[in-house]
Amino acid sequence: MSLRARLALLFGVLGLVVSAVVGLLAFDATRTELADTTDEFLQTRANEIAEGIRPAPRGRGPRPPELNLPFDPDAISRVIGREGEVVSESGGELPITAAIDALDDRRDDRDGQTERRFEDITIDGMSYRMITQSLPEGGVVQVARSTEETEAVETSLVARFVLIGLAGAVLAALAGWFIARRTTAPLRHLADVASDVADTHDFATDVRVDRADEIGQLAGSFQEMLDALELSRQQQHRLVHDAGHELRTPLTSLRANVALLERAKSLPADERAEIIAAVNEELGELNGLFDELIDLATDQRELDDTRAVVDLDALVRSTVQRWERRADRPIHVESTPSHVLANEAMLERALTNLLGNANKFSAAGEPIDVVAGDGAVCVRDRGPGIPEADRALVFERFYRADVTRSMPGSGLGLAIVAQIVERHDGETWVADAPGGGAEVGFRLPTVDSS
Repeated sequence: MSLRARLALLFGVLGLVVSAVVGLLAFDATRTELADTTDEFLQTRANEIAEGIRPAPRGRGPRPPELNLPFDPDAISRVIGREGEVVSESGGELPITAAIDALDDRRDDRDGQTERRFEDITIDGMSYRMITQSLPEGGVVQVARSTEETEAVETSLVARFVLIGLAGAVLAALAGWFIARRTTAPLRHLADVASDVADTHDFATDVRVDRADEIGQLAGSFQEMLDALELSRQQQHRLVHDAGHELRTPLTSLRANVALLERAKSLPADERAEIIAAVNEELGELNGLFDELIDLATDQRELDDTRAVVDLDALVRSTVQRWERRADRPIHVESTPSHVLANEAMLERALTNLLGNANKFSAAGEPIDVVAGDGAVCVRDRGPGIPEADRALVFERFYRADVTRSMPGSGLGLAIVAQIVERHDGETWVADAPGGGAEVGFRLPTVDSS
């Protein structure tokens, strides 16, 4: 069952329930009002007879005009004496009830106070409402009135309320269908878009809905998801394209060197050793490229991201110490204690990439400067520096300036740094080093070490 049908059914059931409740309340109130009206009429008629305002009925059936006594076409009346004899009656024969003696005895017990009792009776198969009321001099007066008219009104009311309830349910269902159709229109649009995207894989579809309610928020979130998927696909395409471009050069060189070794089996040992060394260097470059590609292509949310308070000063000094032995060049450290909440292994990888980048662009024997403090780390080289036009792009994947394309490297090192820093809610920057060269660094939010 569709959502529209469910809402229409819900509205219909709700309309039926409301109509039923209102109808029952109205019917009960009307029935009570009719019963009270009948009882009030009976009591008034009984009081008139008891007080002598209306003469007591004489004889039975239609009365001769010479008696000059009022005939009661709308009620049956009877007066019963203290000994139980029928003094007078008109309009029909009323049944003798046990209420007469009970009322008469109670009247004696209550010092002449008037007692009355209402009851429902049947005469010749017809329903009547009857009052039995004590008289001051003893005996009782009985007045009965047919409830046929009241029952007819009640039956008519029931039929009308049923029709009104059914009509209300139908109208509520139609209203529910109309409201559901208008309300679910954006949802149907989203469903159609999702189906089209699943069929065409086109994430550039516009699904925005011009409304500010929950459906509009859902559409906005769906649009953001599609935009993120489109961006991810573009990045994947770019990653594959750039990776293929970067892999093509070392693979071509490897193929040429291997072919040369196959053709020139009688090469001198020194030339052969040089070619093998070049092959090993290219294999190492490929290995590093593959590692960096895996780091960038893997969903980082699936990796271990356990964080703890890290002493940035200690991390910088230990990393620099290991790198200094590997790079065989002096590295000057100027660091003050500061603490950040981070994954220590990731920060070490980011710092290692910065040191590797500075080492690549610094001339042999030139020192590298590392400055750390207040949650920030920057590495300064003695190289040619980074042109102003290239600074906004150095953290992009595979980006390499024209002057660096002949140098070894994949162009992924600084991209990995940017990715790690972004995951830690930090920022990266590129600037000119005070003594010439480039300064590349990052800053993370600091925390209290305690």
